[in-house]
Amino acid sequence: MNPQVSPEIFIITGPVGIGKSTMLRHFFRGKSIQTAGFLCDTDPSTNLRTLCLLPEEKTVPFEALEASESTLSIGKFHFERSAFDQAIDTLMGRSLETQTAVIDELGKLEIEQHSGFEPQFSHWLTTQIPNTIVVIIRSSLLEKALLKYDWEQARINEGPWMPVLPKIMGLVMAGGQSSRMGKDKKTIHYHGQPQWRHAYELLMELKLETVVSASDLKEEGVRMISDSPEFEGNGPISGLLSVSEEIQETALLVLGVDYPEMDRPTLYDLLLTFQIRNCSVCYRNPQSNRVEPLIALYHPRDLQRIKEEFYMGNRSLSRFWEQEGNAVLVLPHRNYNVLKSYDLPEDEAAFRTR
Repeated sequence: MNPQVSPEIFIITGPVGIGKSTMLRHFFRGKSIQTAGFLCDTDPSTNLRTLCLLPEEKTVPFEALEASESTLSIGKFHFERSAFDQAIDTLMGRSLETQTAVIDELGKLEIEQHSGFEPQFSHWLTTQIPNTIVVIIRSSLLEKALLKYDWEQARINEGPWMPVLPKIMGLVMAGGQSSRMGKDKKTIHYHGQPQWRHAYELLMELKLETVVSASDLKEEGVRMISDSPEFEGNGPISGLLSVSEEIQETALLVLGVDYPEMDRPTLYDLLLTFQIRNCSVCYRNPQSNRVEPLIALYHPRDLQRIKEEFYMGNRSLSRFWEQEGNAVLVLPHRNYNVLKSYDLPEDEAAFRTR
C-alpha cells in the first residue's frame, strides 16, 4: 500500500438484488491475504444480512430484526452498530498488507446521511490508500457517490471479477402499423422532435452505437435497417430478428418508440444488470404485470433461440420472456409511467395536458 499513489477505483453498480455481492464473493473469497474489507451475505437460517470480513472470512451479524440502542436504522431496516465498527477495523488493521480493499456496500446511510461506515471510511481514504478499491454502490446512488468521494474517474462495472460480455448496441424499434394510434407513432413530437429520434438519442447517451429498425426512414448519419423478407409482417419480432441477422453476435438494447416517458436511468439499469448477469433482461410493468419486450436487452444466445422459435411458429416476444427468458427485472422505486406504452390518441392527449 502506497499513500503517495492514488488508488484505482472500481465501482460495481446496478439495481438492488441483481447479484453484485454474489459476484464479488465468488471472486474474492479465498483469493489472497493482500485483500481486506467486507462483503455482504445472507444467513440462510434467518434471511438476515451478515458481513464477511476479509481476508479471514469471519462472519459477523449485520442486520437485526428490530431497532434497539445497539442498532442503526434506515427505513424498515436495522443494522448492528458493532458490525460497522468491525468492518472499518478490518480495513484499518491491515494497512501494510492490503493491496485491494473490498467495500460492500456504500448506501444511503453513508452517501446521504454520513452515517453507517462514515465518517470512519472517509478518514481511512485519506490516511491508508491501497492500490485498488472495489466498492459496491446501487445505481440510484451512483451519481451522489461519485461527487461525495470525488470518484469521477472511477471504472464502472469493469475488472477481472466481471463476466466476459458480447458487444452491446442500441436498437430503436420504429416499425409497426400504429393502427390504434391512427398515425405513425415514430413521428409524433412529444419532446420537440420525432419520437424515433428522441429514443435514438436516449440510447446514444449510454454511449452505445445505435441503429433504427424502420423501412421508411432516412437520415444522414443514422443507420436504418429494414425488415428482411424472411421475417417481415410479424410485428416487433420482425425488426429484432432482421437487425440481429445483419449485426450478428451482438447484444441489443431495445427501445420502442411507444414510450415517450422513458428516461436514461431506466435504460441504464438494464445495461448495468446485463453487465453483472451476462444474460437477457427486460422490465415487467408492476401495474399491468406484463413484460415489456420493447424495453429489454437481448443476449446473442437468446436472439438465436428466438429465431429458432420463429421458424417453429412461435412469434411472440412476450411469450419468449414469460416462458424462456433468463431474467425479468421488476422496476423498483420509480415512476411506473416510464413503462407506459402510448398506443391510443387519448394517451397522446393526456401527455399534452399534464
